[in-house]
Amino acid sequence: MTVSPDWTPPPPPPPDPGGSGRRPIRPGRVWTGIGIALGGHLLTILIGWLVAILISGEQVLNFLLVATAGQILLAIAALVVGIILTVKGQDGGIGVGLLIGWAVGLIISPVIGFGVCVSLSNSGSGGLFG
Repeated sequence: MTVSPDWTPPPPPPPDPGGSGRRPIRPGRVWTGIGIALGGHLLTILIGWLVAILISGEQVLNFLLVATAGQILLAIAALVVGIILTVKGQDGGIGVGLLIGWAVGLIISPVIGFGVCVSLSNSGSGGLFG
């Protein structure tokens, strides 16, 4: 089989006729999404800890209520935004990262929360205003 000297490679395939505008998923954007989700987990724990310290009464119960409510809101936000970004393809990297970061944080947060509960139960104070 010989190739003629005037042979040229075939043209590239035509662009997507639907014009979906999907961008490729880049690793840096995935890491950004993971960082955002893990930051959200950390924020729910910090807000719960601050509420437990500032409000008099049962500190551990205050922490658990606020942190759990924050985690529920974070779950809803991360899942909805992550799925929408991933499916629409506008910024799939951040969407995938949010989903991954939320799942990883769901494993790590209870461990940190347990440490906060132990710390609050050992502090024995009634809060700053109590």
